[in-house]
Order: sequence, then C-alpha cells, then structure tokens
Amino acid sequence: MTNCFYFKIILVFVVICAIISENEMYLLNLPEGTTCQNGINNSPDYVCKLINNCSTVEGDIRAGKYPAICSFIGNDPVVCCSPSTSGGTASEGPPAILRPVAKSYSAPEMCRQYSELLKFKYDSVHSSVETNFTTSEPKYLNALNCLNNNNELLTQRIVGGNVAKPGEFPYMVLLGYGGRVNEEKLWGCGGSLISNRWILSAAHCVINSGRTVSWARLGDLKIESDTENKNSRDYQIVDYVVYPEYNRSYVYHDVALFRLQKDVEFSDYIRPVCLNTNRLLHLTTASIIGWGMIRSNGPTSPDLLRADISLITIERCQKSYPPNLYARAVHGIFDDSMICAGDSKEGKDTCSVS
Repeated sequence: MTNCFYFKIILVFVVICAIISENEMYLLNLPEGTTCQNGINNSPDYVCKLINNCSTVEGDIRAGKYPAICSFIGNDPVVCCSPSTSGGTASEGPPAILRPVAKSYSAPEMCRQYSELLKFKYDSVHSSVETNFTTSEPKYLNALNCLNNNNELLTQRIVGGNVAKPGEFPYMVLLGYGGRVNEEKLWGCGGSLISNRWILSAAHCVINSGRTVSWARLGDLKIESDTENKNSRDYQIVDYVVYPEYNRSYVYHDVALFRLQKDVEFSDYIRPVCLNTNRLLHLTTASIIGWGMIRSNGPTSPDLLRADISLITIERCQKSYPPNLYARAVHGIFDDSMICAGDSKEGKDTCSVS
C-alpha cells in the first residue's frame, strides 16, 4: 500500500559519490550562483561558478589549491570559485573541501583510476601580472563526472524532476528483460555502472513481469528507445548477486549486483560512478535519478529525470515509519543502512511504501 505523508518522507538508497583526483576534489552538489563551503563555513566570498567564469581558478590550480566542484552543467564543471584580490591572484584562504575518506578503499582507488580517463576542458581568459598568462587555448582539469545518485528501493518514481542532458549522468543504466537477441526488450529498472563490468541496482530488479534481467543499456536517455543510438550501447547481463538477507516481502537489503558479459567501453556518455566509502559525511541534499513516475500514481517518464531532494534525520524518519507488522518496513527504519529524503514544499520525491 502506498502512503504519501504530508512531509513526503521517502526511503532511498543513495550512492553518495565523490570527485576524487590526485588532490582529493569533492562534489558539493550546489547549483551555479550559490555560496559554497570554503573549508570551515559557508562564505559569501566563495561562489559556485562555471569554470570558464572563475577568474581565480588558474591561479589556484597553479598554487596547488584545487577547487571543489559544486556541480555540472552538461559536461562543464561548476567550481567553488575563490574570491579575487586586488592583485588579481587567488585568495590565500583554504580551498573548498569536504571531509575526505579516512583510509584507502578499493572504491576511491578505482575512482582515481577512472578520473584519468576524462579531462574537462576549459578556456582560460584570466590574465595575471605574476604569471603573464593570457590564452584562449584549451586547458584541462582532471575530474570524474560523478554526482549523487540513487537506485530506487521500491516502486520507481521521480516526482518533480527535470529532464537530464546527454552525458550529464553517464553512469545511469537501463535494465532490460528478454533473453533472445532479436526479442523485443522490456526496459523495467534502472541501475548505476560502478566499474567496467558491474552494475549496482535493486534486488527486486532481478525479475520483472516474470522475466529475468538480461540486458543493460548504457548512454541512453529515453526508456522508449527500441534500438541503440550513437551514444548508447547494449550489454548482456550474464550473472547477478543478490544481498543474502533480501526478502521481496520487505524493503530491507534491496540491493543487487549485475555482471556484464564483457567490459564496458567508456565514452563521454558512458562512465562509472564513484562509490562513497565515508559514513561520516553530513550532507543535507541528495539527487534522485531515473525513469520513474512523473507524478504520484501517474505515468512513467520516457526521459531520464533528476530531482534534488533534502535529506531528513533518521530520528524524524523513525517517527514516521515506526515498526508495523502490516507494513513492508515491518521493523521500522534501520539507521545503519537506510537514508530518508524528501521535500514537503516542492513536491519532489521518489516513493514511499508501507
């Protein structure tokens, strides 16, 4: 039974991704024009700007002060731009950072490796007396287009979302059903590419309408596409691993991995997401991405959608979802494996089921 509470508190499984380069850059998930974190507090002097419009970025990078990435507009990074000084050089204040992972994990290491596959281009028009640097030649900034992403735990719904642009979420995957090569594919679930061979998704996506998941389409934005386009590729799924404690009757442990038959060929439209490994990050917003319903109990969207939503404290969520023998969240909310998110004012959410 689907319940829409007044605050539209929802359960989402969020893969929080970080932008990690050799100097540990991070995604702030802030839109262009907003103030951004300078390492201690939000400062009106630090503003999220397109990298082309940030006059101090070249000086900061030369000084080893790599700016945090606020977000992306298409493939162009929006950086946390430090304030200009009278001399035209970068501020001596600390660069924008978030808390780094405490120790080395395989996920951050793979993220670093994948970051080398992509270089973001920008045209520098900044002129400095100290560097005598004026050019319109392309310069490059190593980074991985890596955004907050979730895989929906329950029914797929992206309410209040905006249509994604080509290459904006290159890790998003359509999961298809239908075993034969020439058989019409049913696209019924979404997932995230996490390596050159593995996809992270929900365990309930293994079976759809009586058919087992067998295909993965990468680089596509439209769920109604019958064939590959110039940016997309289809890969056969040959194996899957379901979380051992998953039970279809409940919402818990709804996680699965899907293995592809061959390695994925990366491009501007197909790249893996970075997996978060730091459980101590204190974030206030998340992004939900998918081809779900565009309004409550309404039709699904043919286009890939994104909606930014607010994270809600576990304590508040536990009050809204107490243990209930007749609900799918029979044991209530697990604070070690669940995140609550939703927006009460703007009408943006994924789904809530009890």
